[in-house]
Amino acid sequence: MKKFLIAGLALALGACSTTDQQVAEALKKNPKLVFDAIEQNPEQFIEVVNKAARKAQEGAQEKQMADMKRRQDDQLKNPLKPALSEDRLLFGNAKGDITIVEYADFECPYCEVAYKNLKPIKEKYKDRIKFYYKHVPLSFHKMAMPAAIRYEAVYKQDKEKARKYYTYLFENQRQMQDEKFLNDAAKKLGVDMKKMEADMKSAATEKQISDDTAEFEKFGFSGTPAIVINGVALEGAQPTAELEKVIQLTTTK
Repeated sequence: MKKFLIAGLALALGACSTTDQQVAEALKKNPKLVFDAIEQNPEQFIEVVNKAARKAQEGAQEKQMADMKRRQDDQLKNPLKPALSEDRLLFGNAKGDITIVEYADFECPYCEVAYKNLKPIKEKYKDRIKFYYKHVPLSFHKMAMPAAIRYEAVYKQDKEKARKYYTYLFENQRQMQDEKFLNDAAKKLGVDMKKMEADMKSAATEKQISDDTAEFEKFGFSGTPAIVINGVALEGAQPTAELEKVIQLTTTK
């Protein structure tokens, strides 16, 4: 940016050599020079801004990954301990040695990516994983809470149908525009709609979702999705390879 301004101001000042001090003095006396320089070189200005934005984004991502790696090192020594019960096991083997807890929002686009990235893991380790789904319905996703409530209601009547409902919602997330879609999805899976509607009103259903969100916040996660593998957390829609790394770290002795 500085080189761009110096070049532009050199033209404006009619100078062959423009120092930082001259630039600062010129801008102080006449801030309009900046806008003149931009007007004379709009494409170069956009290129500089885009480059700066990319650099800032890369820096933020690098910091985020470094922070997550530092937390993971701590969690390898002191694993997170989500509240788990066998009646909430969604996929896998109750005696498996790989415990995966997913904190997500059915409407969150990054959660859809995480769902897809988890599929190879579920298949590869289907005899070893214990997979749990926990709710963090974000307030700005209007279908997130209705979907979470229905999922829990379906789970109460039939775990297998709950698995299919979970899969259907993520596989068809972009069609999730209203509650009719959520109800139609349940009907397609043969859910007892009267029982589902009754369980949707249950205080236990609301408490389950509330408890999941409270645990997510207690662990200090800032956004969905978050995935905890054997007590070690990965935040954001991490690639399958990153999930695999944590599995290896937490199961290799």
